[in-house]
Amino acid sequence: MIKATFESSRFSFEAYGQTTTHAINALKKGLTKHGEEYGIAPDWWKEYEGDIYTSYIKLNECYRDNSIVKV
Repeated sequence: MIKATFESSRFSFEAYGQTTTHAINALKKGLTKHGEEYGIAPDWWKEYEGDIYTSYIKLNECYRDNSIVKV
């Protein structure tokens, strides 16, 4: 599973998908909806698109600061 993240000055956004493309697309849809809900341009985030990060997530694992806690 892939997690896509984006940090704005006021909010943290996350989306998950089976592939990187799925996760990023889900995140972009959420960012667009956020813009609509807050009365700003729906594409407000496109200027910061390079700040979208992805990471691989293993299910049934504990994470601390984005790293698996070894048990």
